[in-house]
Amino acid sequence: MLHDYWMQHSDKLGDQLAIVASEHRLTYAEVRRVSEHYKEQLLEWGIGIGDRIIIDSAPCPEAVCLIIACSMAGAVFIPVSPDSPTGRIENIIEQTEAKLYVHSAASQRIFQALEPECLVAIIQGDELALSCPDRWQRSDSPSAGCLLDTDLAYIIFTSGTTGNPKGIMMSHRAAIAFFKGLVDYCKLPPSSRVGTIAPLQFDFSLLDMGLAFGSGGTLVQVPQVLVHHPKRLIDFLSVHHVYQMNGVPSIWSTTCNYGLGELSRLTHLRKILFAGEKFPINHLRMLQRAIPNLDQIINCFGQSESIACSFTDVPNPIPGNAENIPIGYAHPGAEILLFDNNQQPIIKPNTIGEMYVRGASLFSGYWKNEERTNRALVAHPLRPHAGERVFRTGDLAYIGDDGSLYYAGRTDNQVQIMGNRVELEEIERVIACHQAILDVAVVVQQGQKDELIAFVTVDKHHTITETALRVFCSSKLPKYMLPDKLLVVEALPYTLNGKIDKAALSKLALVQPI
Repeated sequence: MLHDYWMQHSDKLGDQLAIVASEHRLTYAEVRRVSEHYKEQLLEWGIGIGDRIIIDSAPCPEAVCLIIACSMAGAVFIPVSPDSPTGRIENIIEQTEAKLYVHSAASQRIFQALEPECLVAIIQGDELALSCPDRWQRSDSPSAGCLLDTDLAYIIFTSGTTGNPKGIMMSHRAAIAFFKGLVDYCKLPPSSRVGTIAPLQFDFSLLDMGLAFGSGGTLVQVPQVLVHHPKRLIDFLSVHHVYQMNGVPSIWSTTCNYGLGELSRLTHLRKILFAGEKFPINHLRMLQRAIPNLDQIINCFGQSESIACSFTDVPNPIPGNAENIPIGYAHPGAEILLFDNNQQPIIKPNTIGEMYVRGASLFSGYWKNEERTNRALVAHPLRPHAGERVFRTGDLAYIGDDGSLYYAGRTDNQVQIMGNRVELEEIERVIACHQAILDVAVVVQQGQKDELIAFVTVDKHHTITETALRVFCSSKLPKYMLPDKLLVVEALPYTLNGKIDKAALSKLALVQPI
């Protein structure tokens, strides 16, 4: 089970630090003690196998212990963002029929209509305290039964393409299968320190736990506010001797632009792992040149439905003519297949197809959405009667001349411009190759004539004119794929999960042409 995997080194490494935060740290023995105490409280309150628990907290050692405790009790944990509107949290509580809502002291909410069956508790150090003890009846007893590795471990709610959140259900078996592949790929030395900056509701935070604890290392919780303060971020990583830093590419964007000269102080940093968003090639080159002992930058690709499906090392140095970096190969225990629109396998290089993923790390389905589940988990196209279901990702990719996979966009991100099918990511990749461009996002502005709008951030050490950038794009893109407008912004907006917020970009009005 997940708790067994996370705590597998706790007996041998009891005195070693397991979690380090700004003002708090716990050894492996302390993590086990606190987690087991939380578990006993959950059981006392009638929480048992399959019961859903909402965790409303920023990353902290106590929240990690609570996640482990949920697994120990057989409960299903559902992390949510403290920045989410209360109405959204109420909706998730109602959808999942949650039995317990746990929040940190910083996440106080006033609910309009909380389900009467849902207990409310607050994290108070090593204790969980019921906020409304009158809701609890001691006669409640945990659900009977035996916890199996096929049982649900957690549900992650993400925004769906329709705007309605989708609850991605993951079993103990699936999560552990991914963690084993991750640990096998990264091969961290004993006691390595793994930096984590992802919010709890982003499954990247679970990836960080799986890597740190599965490797017998230390999880270093980096304050999220440091993303906007590059020198303080570098100070933190340096002081805490972070060996591998995990996160979305945006955590490095400000650093590359405003703290590049400070990166040489990261003498302990050997590995960077990124996921969740494209990484501008110019930024990757900057990091490779500036961090003195950096051995490896790992591209971890995939969706929450499999946590991730592939790993690869970014080439060092990146070839000068590179317009795209590979997403690599399926991690151990998984397989990635490419199929065309007729569900015929693609083996020819440079032919784009849709990615299908098979393996033990796949999700169990979407919470209370059988129709959507059946669209995503489909019969194996080559063995439709074998009973195996594979994940139809909606991601497009092709096999490069080097045999590696390259990402080519989304099936749901293709648009029609002047009768031509256009992949927005292809335009973004081309613009991002210009040395003056730090980041780029392209959206479609609908009207009598649909227009392509490119938002860019510019390296302060370079200058670029609109004419020069248009000439650059014209040399690499057909006319119908050229942006109608090029707009410069100081920074691209990002969602809570660190991905570019294209909905917000579509609403931007106060911008100026380059």
